[in-house]
Amino acid sequence: MKSFTFLNKVCFLVLFAGFSSLLSAQEQPNVIIVMADDIGLGDIGFYHKERTGKEPFVPTPNIDELIANGMRFSDAHSPASLCAPTRYSMMTGNYPYRNTNSPWGVWSPLSNDGINDSNTLSRIAKKAGYNTAFFGKWGLGGVWNGAPDDYSKTEGGAQKFDFNYSIELPQGIQNKPYVYYENGEWMKLKTDSELVHIPFEQTEYGEDNKERNRDGIGDSNWNPTLAGPILANKAVGYIEKQSEKPFFMYYCSQAVHVPHTPAKTLDGIKIMGSTLGSHGDMIAELDAQVGMMIKALKKSRKYKNTLFVFTSDNGGLNKNKALRRAGHDSSNGLAGKKASIYEGGHRVPFIAVWPGKIAKNSESHVPIVGQDMVATLSAIVNIPLDNTKILDSANLLPIFQKQSTKPLHKYLIHRSQDVKGPFHAIREGDFKLIMIADSKKNLKGLKAIELYDLKDNLKEKKNKNLINEPGQADRVKKMQETYLELSNNRETTLF
Repeated sequence: MKSFTFLNKVCFLVLFAGFSSLLSAQEQPNVIIVMADDIGLGDIGFYHKERTGKEPFVPTPNIDELIANGMRFSDAHSPASLCAPTRYSMMTGNYPYRNTNSPWGVWSPLSNDGINDSNTLSRIAKKAGYNTAFFGKWGLGGVWNGAPDDYSKTEGGAQKFDFNYSIELPQGIQNKPYVYYENGEWMKLKTDSELVHIPFEQTEYGEDNKERNRDGIGDSNWNPTLAGPILANKAVGYIEKQSEKPFFMYYCSQAVHVPHTPAKTLDGIKIMGSTLGSHGDMIAELDAQVGMMIKALKKSRKYKNTLFVFTSDNGGLNKNKALRRAGHDSSNGLAGKKASIYEGGHRVPFIAVWPGKIAKNSESHVPIVGQDMVATLSAIVNIPLDNTKILDSANLLPIFQKQSTKPLHKYLIHRSQDVKGPFHAIREGDFKLIMIADSKKNLKGLKAIELYDLKDNLKEKKNKNLINEPGQADRVKKMQETYLELSNNRETTLF
């Protein structure tokens, strides 16, 4: 009898240990990062109403609900004011200029992505035992190293970075190849699909884009209006299938980049023609995509154990005249827009929802950058970062959970390829120094041209440019010297 009791105790302990480890794994939160394309603060209904006191011309009920259920950041920035360099930073935790291969962004899927073996978002999650998935626009290069003989499969891209599952558009809907790759293999849009040369007309770009050489290889049944439904439904299916392991999902929407080709409907909601123009319709489609993912999380009972982050790759770019005339401002009253060195080019929505961990309808004024999700994910899953390789990513957990107001970034760095540039900027505290260089190739001739106190002049009004103000010469000199030092060494930009 004693022997039987002892065996039972041993069995019980073994079963309990197994149950405990399973419970521990299940308690690890799922993490979803949604990165919109070309969404500015003013494109979100909540911010439009906050700025104008009026109802938005483009309602975003699902994104507004994220704000109501989580934390919004008033001083959040994309790593760059254009998509390609931002996507490098989101994966690596480093500012784009750290990519010595392409400091202004990797713009072709045929070019090397410039990423070494450092901890990326996906590698961190995979190392922690997570299932990992990528959806949407890759835009980071490294899909092929040189033009491939066979476009029916990829050599790199998402597969290179330990994503267990991926459905990938190498350059989104905006450029060739016009092909979906599911786990690195061509996903035919129809059974009769062939890889052919897609004419410019099939891309559905406007006539004014003809000079941009957008024709090229693609699926013969290419139709950019299908992108949102394909990506969103694949994401929903993925969420619903997850069971034993926690998962990390990086969802890079095609919305709202040009060509503005909204779906007719999505999740039973009218999209095309639902606003004053196709740009607004694309915002409505993005909102519907977010709503579908939240609904899937709730339906599969994963919502309460998921950190859901929504942000954008750069500021907005509203080309729709009817929306502008009505008062829709993608930059939300800020100077500049996508590609600009000014705040409208890189101050973006950043919303984090984590039931029971992040207070509802809360707001943080701590300056943050999208690439902070690398260090944040690392802290969540308890995988140490290599601080000799990841230099610009701050852990946001103290802000999420304790609502800390302690600053994280000693310096914020921005670069812009605006046609009048190249422009460079460094921010220290509330002061932002804007400089211009002779060439993108180096910093020769770098000249300080504007200095703003953002606490007093968030809109960067030129009549409050402090560059020639008495008493500011020493600040300007020191800030420019700091920028040059950071650009030429491996020093962190964090406190």
